[in-house]
Amino acid sequence: MKHESTAAEILKLVGGEKNVDTVTHCATRLRFNLKDEKVADNEALKNVQGVVGVASSGGQYQVIIGNEVNNVYKALTQLGNFGSKNDAPSVKKGKLTTLLDTISGIFTPILPAMIGCAMIKAVLLILKTFDLVDLDGQFNTIMTFIGDAAYYFLPMLLAWSAAVKLKANVGFALTIAGVLLHPTFAALMTAGEPITFLGLPVTSATYTSSVIPIILAVWILSYVERFAEKYSPSVIKSILKPLIVILVMAPLTLIVLGPIGAIAGNYLASAVSFVNTHAGWLVSGIIGGAFPFLIMTGMHYSLGPVVLTAYAQTKTDSIVGPGMLVHNISQGAAALAVALRTKNKAFKQVAYSTSITSLLGITEPALFGVNLRLKKPLIAVIVGGAVAGIYVGLFGVARSALGIAGIATLPAFITDHPWNLVHAAIGCVIAFVVTFLMTLILGFEDVPEDGKTQDTQEKSPTTNRVTVADVSERLLTAPLTGRVLELSTIKDEAFASGAMGKGVAIEPTVGKLVAPADGVVSAVFPTSHAIGISTNNGAELLIHIGMNTVKLKGEHFKVYVQEGDEVKAGDLLIEFDTNAIASKGYDLTTPIIVTNSDDFVDVISTDKASITIGEKLIKII
Repeated sequence: MKHESTAAEILKLVGGEKNVDTVTHCATRLRFNLKDEKVADNEALKNVQGVVGVASSGGQYQVIIGNEVNNVYKALTQLGNFGSKNDAPSVKKGKLTTLLDTISGIFTPILPAMIGCAMIKAVLLILKTFDLVDLDGQFNTIMTFIGDAAYYFLPMLLAWSAAVKLKANVGFALTIAGVLLHPTFAALMTAGEPITFLGLPVTSATYTSSVIPIILAVWILSYVERFAEKYSPSVIKSILKPLIVILVMAPLTLIVLGPIGAIAGNYLASAVSFVNTHAGWLVSGIIGGAFPFLIMTGMHYSLGPVVLTAYAQTKTDSIVGPGMLVHNISQGAAALAVALRTKNKAFKQVAYSTSITSLLGITEPALFGVNLRLKKPLIAVIVGGAVAGIYVGLFGVARSALGIAGIATLPAFITDHPWNLVHAAIGCVIAFVVTFLMTLILGFEDVPEDGKTQDTQEKSPTTNRVTVADVSERLLTAPLTGRVLELSTIKDEAFASGAMGKGVAIEPTVGKLVAPADGVVSAVFPTSHAIGISTNNGAELLIHIGMNTVKLKGEHFKVYVQEGDEVKAGDLLIEFDTNAIASKGYDLTTPIIVTNSDDFVDVISTDKASITIGEKLIKII
């Protein structure tokens, strides 16, 4: 199994659904808020296939996956409803831990939108640099406001993510953000005349691209909403509660919270400007050298308020971006040096692939899978990042578009300063050369070969099955009786798109699921609606009974096997009540997926319109 078995194993090792409060994901890691982190088995998690490492910081338990995190997250969310309240008590967290967790939780969900808009701006910068766009034309105008959208309406994005994190009503939060950004209010602010509301002065401030005012407002809103919920009479609560919340929060935000947040933001921007002016080289050096530790703890996202506040004021980032850029290049250089020197063929492939992703800006796979694991390459990363960070800091390198920092996004370092991009590129060269050479000089203790061979009679110690190369013909029989459907026609996009692998679907008429081949049960999902099988002919299978049946939480399903059981073709695996499930509105269409389809030339399904258990269903070439 791929993503599904990885997700199931992760869920089991973090303590199961009852120990999960919420779970989100960023570019490379699953971010859990656990009821009790002590329940999670760190060492076992590190050994799960597809997991690069684990980290715990700021109240979040983080499982580092790498580029496949989105697929693992999708599989994980099929296993349970992590947003609902569970019976297990939450472990009380310290104030600092709670604060860092809140900041990280607010900024993580909005990063994709910000990165997308940043890349639009980077593309536009390239076009302008090479004089490929009419600066007075409509194309330039439209591309500009598209690239600015996520930043101009940043309070809206933050209102949504803060409301989710602070458990406030999203509609209320977005409305308050709308008050701050309303064109009429903006016109009053720029008119130059004193503004009063209810006899109280309204401080003039600009809230577009602001960060602190809306977060502060949503925090207070969460308490006002609870107060209104508690004291509004139930007979008129549906109209009185919204009235109280908006009537209290709108004036309070305009008169008190907005100005306080704006003042705090101005002070923060001034502090950033002071640091840039007097010690910019030192800050970039520290960021370049220390960034691995920020990533290890997952707290690099907590720098979001600093970066966004500075960006809102100057339209550039010279605090985090330059140091992050050279750090990412250093991670890639170290992983590449390891790839060239290691004798372990499997590890060599890992090092090569992670070096490429690091050079493109995603460093967790290289950090946790290669450099931290070997230790000495990490020393080279720290030194190379610090040296290159000091260089870019001395020359005042800044980026004009936020997002991932790497070779592909170097155009984000095109600014009004003609040499800015040149110095950024030189910094990358310094980071790469210093780290690469230092890794080769320091050396490392190589990862030993695992001793496995690919002999034709060898069996895998973990699945007790022969390898794919052993079998010339691979056949799967029908595990269900019913109507055969092409995978592309089913209603679940994750299956229909083939993203999880090739296969076929059956709309069952009988509530019995049997093994389609000899093998080992690799995963039994806690909700009993899906099962994974590692077949003896090398195919990794996922059989998912129905669409969204995870919501039944095991009701109407009876499982006869458990993980690790050996099964023969035709053995009964699961019974389910088709009538009861259908009566609750669930689609019983069942995908049978070969999740390791890429290991084979083709996966060919039967052309029959209907099929009976035991008949030939799939041929794997």
